Amino acid sequence: MRQATLTPPHRTVPMDYIDGDTSNVVRGLRYDMLVVCREHHIPHKYITPYVSQWGHGFAIQGADYITDRTSVILWTRQGHWQKFRLKAGAAEYRTLMNLRDYSRLLEAIDRDYPPGSLTAELTATLTQILQLWTTAKNQGENSLDLRPVDEIVAARLNHFVKAWLDKEADR
Repeated sequence: MRQATLTPPHRTVPMDYIDGDTSNVVRGLRYDMLVVCREHHIPHKYITPYVSQWGHGFAIQGADYITDRTSVILWTRQGHWQKFRLKAGAAEYRTLMNLRDYSRLLEAIDRDYPPGSLTAELTATLTQILQLWTTAKNQGENSLDLRPVDEIVAARLNHFVKAWLDKEADR
């Protein structure tokens, strides 16, 4: 019987918050990481997205029996696991917003403007984006997929932008 593999503790590896030299960390496209996993008999679920100020991609994050949110274990080019400490603030992000206050403000704006108006649609759009952000934060994710944000903004605001552009073209 095969032993169950552990799940890596971080949904996304925050490379900019790693304390230490990460130049030897294996990273790249998902396909490249699948090849490395196959060569070294590493479970594919250890492939984890990473983000940094220079871009994004995939790294291979190990799992440990002790869930330590202040460190991350990554596969290196030397063919072994290396544990890196995360800088302060990386493990526990505290929001600068009071979401209840934002919610109350958006509800008040929504009451003051008629449905279908640009202001009402902007308010509804921001409300949906904040709901996505809140859900991601509550699930412990430290990044937000931009596809749903794009879909929300496009569905609510594209017709306003098109109408404005048509009006500008008529001038």
